[in-house]
Amino acid sequence: MKRKIFKGLKFLGIGFIVLIVIGMIFGGESLNKIHIDSKHLKMDVNEEKEIALTFSPEDAHLSIDDFQLNHDGIVEIKDIKDHQLIIKSLKKSGDVTLQYKNNNIKSNAITIQVVDQKALAALEKQKEEEAKEKAELIAKEKAEEEAKEKEAAKKAEEEAKQKEAAKKVEEEKQKKASEQKQNTTNTSSKTKSNTTTSTKTTQTHNETGSMVYIPKTGKKYHSNPNCSNMKNPRQVSITEAKRRHYEPCKKCYH
Repeated sequence: MKRKIFKGLKFLGIGFIVLIVIGMIFGGESLNKIHIDSKHLKMDVNEEKEIALTFSPEDAHLSIDDFQLNHDGIVEIKDIKDHQLIIKSLKKSGDVTLQYKNNNIKSNAITIQVVDQKALAALEKQKEEEAKEKAELIAKEKAEEEAKEKEAAKKAEEEAKQKEAAKKVEEEKQKKASEQKQNTTNTSSKTKSNTTTSTKTTQTHNETGSMVYIPKTGKKYHSNPNCSNMKNPRQVSITEAKRRHYEPCKKCYH
């Protein structure tokens, strides 16, 4: 019986020693506090980074399972090495929060932003191209509008010149018509005047050149020497007869 008890104590002692050795090799002192030395971290997709950790005691054992992320599929925790937490971003963009939690021990929380830089650059390039196209379109529309305004102004100027030219032509036409009318009136008046003058001249000439007969007695002059049974009438010019106050015979000058 004593022999069995001694044998059991022997195995128990060996097990205890083994546990102590394992603890010395793989274990460490209990963690008192931990701090993630970052506030905000920005990463590209498929990028690996190291985050500095400050904790005490410095030989405390840390497990990657105690680092928690509030979203999956954006960042994964790869390893802890030399007070550095090694993380890697995946293909998905987004924001995640990282914090250490183990029982009552908690670290500060940091935000990790994962951005697809290639996709972002492509998006920025697309925006720049769209902005450039928009600017070119605006410039083109402005140029077309200015060209239309210039063409309209040119057309209006040409129409104004045409109207002015037509006005001058009409004024010149009216002026010529007025001058022609005036010339016609003057010509008509001159012709009429000349005709009147000619008539008067002819009449005067006729009167001066015509011969009439006056009797010895009476105050009538006659174109026929035998009128009124005149005897030996005297022939004189009609002017002379009028000067002597003779009047025309009603029979001869009816």
